[in-house]
Amino acid sequence: MIDLYPEPPHLTIAVWVAEDEELAFGRACDVVGEVGCVPSGVVEVAPRGLRFGMLQDLEERSIVRLRREDFESVVHGGDPVSRSLKAGYRAKGLGTVIVEHLFGTAGETHPVAISLSAGALGLPDEIRKSKDRKAADRLAGWATEVLRGLTSRTEAVYGAIAVEETLPTPSALRAGHSIGSLPFLSAVLPVAVLGKFHSAFGRTRPVDWAHGSFFPSGTSFVTGVHLHLIGPLVLPAGVAGDRGLLCGVAGVAKVARNRGVWSGQDLRLVISSVAVGRTLCRSPTTPKS
Repeated sequence: MIDLYPEPPHLTIAVWVAEDEELAFGRACDVVGEVGCVPSGVVEVAPRGLRFGMLQDLEERSIVRLRREDFESVVHGGDPVSRSLKAGYRAKGLGTVIVEHLFGTAGETHPVAISLSAGALGLPDEIRKSKDRKAADRLAGWATEVLRGLTSRTEAVYGAIAVEETLPTPSALRAGHSIGSLPFLSAVLPVAVLGKFHSAFGRTRPVDWAHGSFFPSGTSFVTGVHLHLIGPLVLPAGVAGDRGLLCGVAGVAKVARNRGVWSGQDLRLVISSVAVGRTLCRSPTTPKS
């Protein structure tokens, strides 16, 4: 059903919260409503009490179309029998926008994401026309503001903006998966952990929000409509020619993997991500179903 499947490639604005992923899901729905997205009425649901890693693990999930008031109730946890897995929205100029649970494990809270078509952000810079660059800059600015609202509203511990990449859970971070090249880190994390990210993004000026910091990379996330907030970015030596790839599509790590090498920044980002995973995996917090 098109109301739950944006056109690929997908731009994902995702967060991880320490507990109550259902509450975070409802708050993500509030955020998309505040930025002008209109509910389609379509929701994917599953019976309560079932643990899962991927949504596909839930054989009893189903897609329903609801009236506006019922839609709002279900996405905010008001159904005593079922819980929301995906919720569909539409937005002028953006098409289908969804709120969804990302891949996780049965023993951790799942990341919650707002996903939509990446549009011009999914195009390499060398094939973009002037209108594509302007569209990419606008979408980058929009995504940054959505991440800001989402991290604040959900009290997220960390998050990221990415194209065709998922946000790892703490156990995946601990195992060596990168948090992404456009990460957000909450101010509640240990100073030593935050310091590792400041070191990894030493050539980028982080955006300090009241509840944490966003680390942008890629020209579109600097030259977009929020340039006055983000400030200038100096691309790492040796990757300036890959600006299209850096514009949220895969980040510095993807450039390195495509070349068969890892840069010092790539390694620092992985090390920093592992530090986040180790910190959170020591926490006794368990997910609520």
